[in-house]
Amino acid sequence: MSKQIQMDFVEPKDIFLSIRPNFANMMASRKKTYEFRRYKPKEPIKNIWFYVTSPDSGLKYIAEVGEPIGYPANIPENGIGNADFNQGLKVSKFAFPVLHLDELIEAIPLRTLRDRFGFNPPQGYIYTDAFPELVEYVKNCEMRRLY
Repeated sequence: MSKQIQMDFVEPKDIFLSIRPNFANMMASRKKTYEFRRYKPKEPIKNIWFYVTSPDSGLKYIAEVGEPIGYPANIPENGIGNADFNQGLKVSKFAFPVLHLDELIEAIPLRTLRDRFGFNPPQGYIYTDAFPELVEYVKNCEMRRLY
């Protein structure tokens, strides 16, 4: 009698991350092709929802990302910060390839995020399923695919 091995498949999740405006702009213009972080979430990630910090202060982008690459593996050097990652010069040890980037036509301002959804910008990351009402709200917002 053979034993059947059950493989646990974990459905990829989405997370919220904070990003500075200059890095968000570089990502929007495709000058930044990877999002670098010191950590990777325990669960696989499909999308990163970016809260752009002050002075923008709003939820503005959703990036579809690939599997994070951990240092010392190399990534293509076609974007800002990529060569530094390959050389181990970054504090960040994980590189998330940005496959697609969508922009909310109207960013959701911090005041709305706090007052309506109880959302505060993440210091690390937050799984989006912690804010189901916000997720539903965003699904009804007008967005445009940047790439």
